[in-house]
Amino acid sequence: MSSPYRLHVSPTGRVVRILLVCTGALTLVIDTWAFLYLRGHEFVLILPDRHGPAVQQPYWVGPSVPMFLWLPSLVSQATIVLWLIWQHQATANLWARGFPGLRIRPGWAVGWWFIPFANLAMPLVAMLELDRRSTPDGVARTASPLLGWWWAAWLASSTLPVIGMVGAMFSTTLDLARSFDNNPKSVDFSAIAHGIAPWLLLAGVLQATVAALAYFVVRRIDEAQEQVVNVGMLTPPRPDGDRS
Repeated sequence: MSSPYRLHVSPTGRVVRILLVCTGALTLVIDTWAFLYLRGHEFVLILPDRHGPAVQQPYWVGPSVPMFLWLPSLVSQATIVLWLIWQHQATANLWARGFPGLRIRPGWAVGWWFIPFANLAMPLVAMLELDRRSTPDGVARTASPLLGWWWAAWLASSTLPVIGMVGAMFSTTLDLARSFDNNPKSVDFSAIAHGIAPWLLLAGVLQATVAALAYFVVRRIDEAQEQVVNVGMLTPPRPDGDRS
């Protein structure tokens, strides 16, 4: 039975690389700005007077959070969607050639990202196979060490800043309670903002590192995929390409 997959030349990889550059740069710039912003301002919530008019509402004393802080998140989401499309198609190109010994199907190359606990390792396994087998004849080449560094940076960026921010919030809870006891008319959140600021900066540095490493990983695979597709267009796929 012939393979259900078809060789496909797509500019998706180039678009992914452009988005990775934009994501890394935007995240680093915005998170650096946010670090300076949080450390340089006070954030106090004024509570309504219990003995005053019932229509009184709490209000902030200090600067408001700019809306453009959401921009890196939007670009990052677009990058993730295009990455999954690119990874599926690049994996499908290998299966379309009918290379023997392939283990991760295109659907699972994407699906492993969404399965809890398995997504701590299996996406890397899928990327390693994609990198190693992206050769004109499918013979495995040595995987790039950048993949290991990229995955380590990815895991660190997904865990360390969150753990640090949660820890900073818990560590400043006592200061927050004392602030309220001393002045029940306001709540000073400045200690929390100052505490999470360094971890926000670390998140920006790590995410920029992930984006930079991912850029070179995608470029390496894209360059190899050009040979896979070009050679595949001249030779028919193996008849055993569709394996269960």
